[in-house]
Amino acid sequence: MTKDLVALNAVTDIVEAVRGLPVIKKEDANFLIEHKEHLAAVLENSQMWRTDTQKRSIISDLNCPTAHSKFHQAILEQKVQFDQTMYLAKDFEMKKLDMEELECDLEELGNVTDYSKRDEIISKKLQIDIQFKQYELKQMQTAMNYRMAEVKGWQELQEELLTFMRSEKVSEEDIWSKDAGENSAMFLTALSNYASLPSLKDSGEIHNVNSLAQFVYRQAKQSGKLKYLKGLCNSVQLKALEDIEIKFK
Repeated sequence: MTKDLVALNAVTDIVEAVRGLPVIKKEDANFLIEHKEHLAAVLENSQMWRTDTQKRSIISDLNCPTAHSKFHQAILEQKVQFDQTMYLAKDFEMKKLDMEELECDLEELGNVTDYSKRDEIISKKLQIDIQFKQYELKQMQTAMNYRMAEVKGWQELQEELLTFMRSEKVSEEDIWSKDAGENSAMFLTALSNYASLPSLKDSGEIHNVNSLAQFVYRQAKQSGKLKYLKGLCNSVQLKALEDIEIKFK
């Protein structure tokens, strides 16, 4: 594994900052010093947010039964991560300015000619605060790497889905309109949920599943799309549809 010197420096600085404090035993401080390279790797490589597999599970067929619904969940997830990336960038700059301000305070304090005990305490507090700000900045840099991995990962998934939908001759207008594919996605999701009815115990949940199944079935009939939607169903959904047709005929 390639060593990140920035991470190593951040861990080294923060360990040095706390090693002399009475809150931590000498043997524990020595442990942190001995393992600082490993701790730097932990700092850099501890996964934040979702792996590719986790992202794909969010848009699984059970949660998002159509390419269109997968795409719209993917753009929603990407928007959230992009927003947080922008806020993180702002927070990083503000934190850096806070640290620079503290460094100015420390420099000004060093120019005091009549250095009192109180000034010494203030100086120590400023030094500790600066060291922790540096550590926090490194944490934010790591977080930015993982935020951008999320943004780029969701982009890759969207490109896959866009390629598929365009190959199916879905118009750009319909691709970007969530409402355009909502009927199909809701229909298939309702059937999948209905198929799980035997395992449900909560009366309120059972009522909601029945109500949604009845709603999508009647909507499909009234819109004349029942035959088309039936063609999208898997075997489990087809069995559920048979039961629904009997129940809500």
